[in-house]
Amino acid sequence: MNNNVIVLIGQMEIIASLMVIGFFEQKIKLFDDRLIDSLSAIMSKLILPCMLITVIGSISREELFSSWRFFVCSVAAYIVVIAISKFVAIFSGLKEPQRSMHALLCCFGNSGFIGIPLIVSMFPTSAGIAAASFSLIESTLYWVFGPLLIKSENGGKKIDIKKIVTPLTISVIIGFVIVLLDFDFDGFVLWDTVKDVGGTSKYFASIYIGMNLGRMGIKKVSANMRVFLTAPFKLIIFPVMAYIAVSKIGALSGDILTMYVVLFATPAGMTLPILANISGADGDYASAGCMVSTVLCLFTMPFVIWLTGII
Repeated sequence: MNNNVIVLIGQMEIIASLMVIGFFEQKIKLFDDRLIDSLSAIMSKLILPCMLITVIGSISREELFSSWRFFVCSVAAYIVVIAISKFVAIFSGLKEPQRSMHALLCCFGNSGFIGIPLIVSMFPTSAGIAAASFSLIESTLYWVFGPLLIKSENGGKKIDIKKIVTPLTISVIIGFVIVLLDFDFDGFVLWDTVKDVGGTSKYFASIYIGMNLGRMGIKKVSANMRVFLTAPFKLIIFPVMAYIAVSKIGALSGDILTMYVVLFATPAGMTLPILANISGADGDYASAGCMVSTVLCLFTMPFVIWLTGII
């Protein structure tokens, strides 16, 4: 079996175990909604930014300048995925506002809480480039194209460029500055502390996801069964398509190609229900889709890495 598959299965077992812990902590009311939201804020505003700053800041300028292929391939693939997702939603048989959310569930992933912590765990010395590029691309496209894909009673289609400026994107920029100025903070207490804080991202993110799944509730899934139709596209078809497109022309290879596939194989983003509520779309459909996609990714992600390894 491909070594990447073995490593990934091990990582998914850890994530699954932590998700179960988080799920039951929510079900026994150890954490209420207020505390879960607080954990989400700590993750997105402290732990993940710490991880991004130190992971990106640890790469060299040569690695940064040579990353243009990953950036271009990610942008191109994401635009194609968004277009296909919109096309798939049209033929889903759904009516608005569920149709719009169907498209978003197909194309926008959870790289922040699952993808980036995962590739950092798998490739700790080389994940900086992939993490930086994908964070910038996904956040920009999410807040620009996301509202444009939504049709709702409130009209949707409201682009808020300010939402692109987040602690995550700011941390990416800080990481770039550290690399470009060739700073070396290894051995500094503050830098090592920030790195240790960021190193907990996989664990806290997985627990948070489990808690969030617990409060979403199974009833939302049973009332929105068509969300299962988004899973094959988001979790298998699109990452395999992205792999074939870049590998056959030799644009990416090796570990960077594996990271590229992992990031595209992440489940639907946990912030999609938030975007739905802001835009007046169907938040329940988005929540159900996130729940189904997140659980299934524990099995589909190793499968996709295995499949791309034999194509």
